[in-house]
Amino acid sequence: MTGVGAFGVGVLGSGFMGRTWSEVAARHTPGTRLVGVAGGRRAAALAADYGVTSYGSLGELAADPAIDLVIVTTPPAGHHDQTVTLARAGKHVLVEKPMAQSVAECAGMVDACEEAGVSLAVVSQHRFRAAPVAAKRLVDEGAIGRVCMVRAIGPEIGFWDTSVTQDEWKLDPAQQTTYASWGAHACDLVRWFVRDEPDLAFALFHQYGPVGPPLRSAMATYRFRGGAMAQVWMSYDIPAPGLGSGLQLQIVGTDGMVELDAYGQVRLGRGEGWEVVFAQPPFDPLDPTSAPRLSAYAAELSDLVGAAAQRRPPLVDGRQGLATTAMLEAAERSARDAVAVPISLAPVSGTG
Repeated sequence: MTGVGAFGVGVLGSGFMGRTWSEVAARHTPGTRLVGVAGGRRAAALAADYGVTSYGSLGELAADPAIDLVIVTTPPAGHHDQTVTLARAGKHVLVEKPMAQSVAECAGMVDACEEAGVSLAVVSQHRFRAAPVAAKRLVDEGAIGRVCMVRAIGPEIGFWDTSVTQDEWKLDPAQQTTYASWGAHACDLVRWFVRDEPDLAFALFHQYGPVGPPLRSAMATYRFRGGAMAQVWMSYDIPAPGLGSGLQLQIVGTDGMVELDAYGQVRLGRGEGWEVVFAQPPFDPLDPTSAPRLSAYAAELSDLVGAAAQRRPPLVDGRQGLATTAMLEAAERSARDAVAVPISLAPVSGTG
């Protein structure tokens, strides 16, 4: 660890999430300092905005001894090779979701980091955001009994305007499929709440209308080993006025229910009625400098720094990222082949 009590952080990628994580490392996470940025056409300008080094390549960033940890914000097609390079250079890694494009790539990333003795975490900021954390606390305390059914929905009125964030690569399914982009959040949260691993997936993908990336509406059903069921419904084809925020979950237990809006209220349903137990303060999800938005990212970065210092797994480690990718991969294969697809995984931690 460089400096006195500060982890040196490098950011790989200079798009919207590159700026987000640069802001988090530089100004919102105690114990970290932003050292430099590499990758993408905006790297030099982003580095100049924060007064840090602009590296000409991943190799230059990886070779800098001032950097202890690298946040990978590039398109998922590059995540495997970039993470392996960073691990071999002795850097801890926080990689944006989706972790990679296949389970095999994820396994290679996990192996490389374990062999190098460095920590690997996968971005899942909703596990650190106040509303989902409040809902998880209810579940863990037994407020609704054993979880048996979960539905996660993401109803969006059209695909977002990538010209605003200048991340047009998100329209290219060779770089990132639409289901993998949004489903990485939903599948990770579903596993987190169920506290079990899925063993079967069945899905249908489609698109309605000419505007936006292909296969931008999806319905996927998952069966879990212990008998729980989950439905993940994502669509960027919802007409106005819409159906609420872009990430909502209904968690049904044997003794009650939790209704979660990741950007709004958490409600507990038991007996004769519903009770609001938490309300998320509003924020702009497209503002890369919004403190209320960035608090969840800062909490995840703090967790990784603590994990690296204490030699413990981060709360969302590479094995959990692999499990989420297995859910995405199985659903995409199911939708392509119109068959139910088995999912086989070793148990992973349900903590966090």
